Amino acid sequence: MSSLHGIFKWIYDLGNWLAKVMYLHILWVLFTVLGLGIFGISPATAALFSVMHKWFDDDFDIPIFKNFFTAYKTQFVKANGLGLILIALGVFLYFDMNVSKQVIETAYIHFLLLIVIFLYIVTVMYFFLVFARYELKFFQYFKQSFFIAFARPMETIAMIICLVLLYYLLSFLPVLIFFMGSSIVAFPISWFAYGACLQIEEKRAS
Repeated sequence: MSSLHGIFKWIYDLGNWLAKVMYLHILWVLFTVLGLGIFGISPATAALFSVMHKWFDDDFDIPIFKNFFTAYKTQFVKANGLGLILIALGVFLYFDMNVSKQVIETAYIHFLLLIVIFLYIVTVMYFFLVFARYELKFFQYFKQSFFIAFARPMETIAMIICLVLLYYLLSFLPVLIFFMGSSIVAFPISWFAYGACLQIEEKRAS
């Protein structure tokens, strides 16, 4: 579409982006269901981030299904192992927070829990892009995600702001969750996480 210019090219590019984001979300839902939910969500999320990583690192016009399915299939076991740990930690922290509020009722412990939950959330935000970009040993993915989150605070803050804005957008237009929920959330996370990884790699290389 090199003949398009100005607003027409912008409209075409936006439509192309929306179509691919929606298609990627459909694949995420489909393969999450195929994995029976609990065993599908982590490899489907890893595959989604793998495609987005290639959008930024390689080419926006890569074959989406081929790359998604390849990542889902090859990383199924590893993504499930790591994902189930993340899910278990999240559930544990959720119940700990409820116990702290309803039973312990100690401000000090409650504050410590909030700090731990924040550290958990920012680590998760980087986790799947790190998983897509690097070939690491099992538990190094957690360490690397945590390191990048705090080595690049501006990108981390930008992610949080985007997620807050998306929360209000999806609350106002919940239909977007059905059509592109996973992709529209993952896209800004991938964008800033990818930029953070590049900055750290360039700094290490210099």
